[in-house]
Amino acid sequence: MIEQLDNDSIFFENIKRGIEKGLLKFNEDESKIIYNCSREYSTNFKNPEEKVRASYFVELVLDYQYPKENIDIEVKVERRIPDDRADIVIYEDKELKSPFLIVETKKDGISDSEFSQAIEQAFGNANSKRAKYAIAVAGNTKTAFNIAGFKSSEREKNVIADIPVKYGKAPKYKYKKGDLAKDLKIAYREDLISALKKSHSSVWQGGKLAPTTAFDEVSKLLFCKLKDEKGTKKNEIYKFQIGSQETPDEVTNRIQTIYEEAKNDDPQVFKDRINLSSEIVYNVVEHLQGLSLSKTDLDTKGVAFEIFMQDFFIGKMGQFFTPRPVVQFCVKMMQPQQSLKVLDPSCGSGGFLLYAMDEVRQFSEENYDELEAFKHWHSFAEKKLFGIEINDQIARVCKMNMIIHDDGHTNVIGQDALESLTKIQSQNSGFKENSFDIILSNPPFGATIKAKEVKYLKSFDLGKNGAVERKTQKSEILFIERCIKFAKKGTGKIAIVVPEGIMTNSSLQYVRDYILENCELLASISLPESAFSHFGAGIKSSVLFLRRKKDNEQLKDYTIFMAVAKQVGISSTGREEENELFSDKPSCIYNQWNIYLNNKSKYKKTENCYTLKLSEINSEGPFNATRYIWKPEFKKSTGRIEDIADIINEKITPNSEENEYSNFALIRMDELQNNPVKIDNIIYCLGNEIEGSLKIVQPGDILLARLGPSMLNRKIIVVPEIPQVVDYLIASPEFIVIRPKNKRHSYYITGVLRTDLMLKYMYSKTRGGTPSRYRLNEEDFKAIDFPIADEKTRDSKSKNFEKSLQEYYLSIQNSKEKLIKSHSVIEKDL
Repeated sequence: MIEQLDNDSIFFENIKRGIEKGLLKFNEDESKIIYNCSREYSTNFKNPEEKVRASYFVELVLDYQYPKENIDIEVKVERRIPDDRADIVIYEDKELKSPFLIVETKKDGISDSEFSQAIEQAFGNANSKRAKYAIAVAGNTKTAFNIAGFKSSEREKNVIADIPVKYGKAPKYKYKKGDLAKDLKIAYREDLISALKKSHSSVWQGGKLAPTTAFDEVSKLLFCKLKDEKGTKKNEIYKFQIGSQETPDEVTNRIQTIYEEAKNDDPQVFKDRINLSSEIVYNVVEHLQGLSLSKTDLDTKGVAFEIFMQDFFIGKMGQFFTPRPVVQFCVKMMQPQQSLKVLDPSCGSGGFLLYAMDEVRQFSEENYDELEAFKHWHSFAEKKLFGIEINDQIARVCKMNMIIHDDGHTNVIGQDALESLTKIQSQNSGFKENSFDIILSNPPFGATIKAKEVKYLKSFDLGKNGAVERKTQKSEILFIERCIKFAKKGTGKIAIVVPEGIMTNSSLQYVRDYILENCELLASISLPESAFSHFGAGIKSSVLFLRRKKDNEQLKDYTIFMAVAKQVGISSTGREEENELFSDKPSCIYNQWNIYLNNKSKYKKTENCYTLKLSEINSEGPFNATRYIWKPEFKKSTGRIEDIADIINEKITPNSEENEYSNFALIRMDELQNNPVKIDNIIYCLGNEIEGSLKIVQPGDILLARLGPSMLNRKIIVVPEIPQVVDYLIASPEFIVIRPKNKRHSYYITGVLRTDLMLKYMYSKTRGGTPSRYRLNEEDFKAIDFPIADEKTRDSKSKNFEKSLQEYYLSIQNSKEKLIKSHSVIEKDL
């Protein structure tokens, strides 16, 4: 029913009421809506403005008690433009002679300037029809006016809080606490998202304010809204609303008073005044006044604020955002409880903290009565949730976000989490090493911390190389150490998002060694590159789950849970997709983790989950789950590539003084076609024309592309005999050079390496930060299982594969000739 509408909005609910009461109906395919008013009026429902008109029409009849027989739709207005029409007109009589109220409706989400134009349209129509009242409606933003007795140009003194009910008088104020008819309404998710976006648009003014400043100001007004809702007593009028005949200055002064009182109660959240004009404050109050933030359930508020902040942080502020499914998964895996102390040292807008709070809240509500549950989870929010955020403005956003979710902001501070503990504890003494039960973090990636710019680098174990302070270190590496040291020894658990480089790069093995020295590696969960794409970051990453070890704790060859998620619930374009991390399906990673915990020794591998022994990681080094998930099962025994070939790494610098006039034949990676059959483009030149260090090769060598995408495109080729005499035959350093111990076996090795099975195997051993730059290093290549076969088999298969390549090459050349001839045939006809 009504497929065009989101069923989590006031529009859906009102139109549903209208259908039930016989005020509205649709044609069979729901493309047209029919109004049952003074006449039966039908119009196209695909226009987004129509849902606003239909929704408000239902309110006029059912809530404001105007007879449907006295209402007309699309009424011609006698003005200079013949086809100008009023959206809705309420008459005082059934003969439709005396207009009482003119309604101008617009689609939800229009700008303030567009809403001002709607007001002018409403006035023009009301003055022409000589109506007593007019109202402009754009979703939940509504402004009503008393037209009679005022000059046609008046727009301030004749504002009214609301239109009259059933031809009565306009109220002084619309919203009153505890009054069933006049109290604030619980907000639907889509309406709350819309109201938040409109509020931010009003404050941002299309870029007149910096994005962070605009968000700060919206947060202040939301703060006032919440304080007013909670502080207003039963049967009292709410202060956060626009009263009849009130000017913007009067409304703003009242809001400033709320803010100053609230600031005294909580001076850490906001420190300065509301720095907005009265007109802008007035506009924001228009958008928010009818919605209840305190009554709206936490799930609705959570999703609404997340979507709102996500759009803001990515679009206007350039901040990265941890996707909700990843946050939810990490929190579920860590199982926060009311007695456990939780920290996020890079908390951003508070996603991990909010989900931890919500997990405890849900448990409380399921297991205690209402009052006990409230005390149970509020105590956790107040005393057990801790957050650090380096950006002061984002720290305030986090606090605001948590206040809106009913608290938990007390222990959130604005500070660099890598600073000295003394400096951090000067703001809050609760941030102590060896004191947190759960740490959840998606630290900032890629920032370089320089010793000459900060004093704290030498205080980190990972900030030193042995006893010597490093000149620089990546922020994410220092965050790993800080998280480990914040965790309680023996029991403290950590869930941390880390970039793939830390998981795989040979140069960062010392970081992985540090983790294993200080922690038990509980699980490694590989995330797809698309996991963060929609949220502003295209970095391949994983989540590590760790337990901090006790001092001198020695662990045996323990089991580690590994999993690879290909989908995490949100695609790179923001669309919903399957969530392999957490769902109702038994195959999801979270459910598999629980099965594993129940009986680690008997856990059975699934398509994307498996277990690994610590000794296997110690043997190879990397932590990434994609590396170990798949290994080919060969029919016959295997060995290592070095049993039948040597890996050559002889290099030369052609443009050096001694080589600049030598003759070179150069094989470049980018000159090779995908799936090459032979090398057609060899570059002949002098050494002074070639930059960098390259590898010396010889005919019969096999060139294997190290770069993952090139490898998968089968850039694996045998170096041919070359027709010219040169001093050196060289190739790009992006090749692994394989020299068979018997030159006859070049094509056997090449054929094996080009199989799908070996390509998949080799690719799983690549290392790097992003898939487009994954590389296979020589040591990892030497360590893979390779089907050696006996010499007779190698000879036979080598000949067969070389013959197949030659036949394939000839067929391509013949096809090219035929294609060129076909061009000639067509040309003759022209």
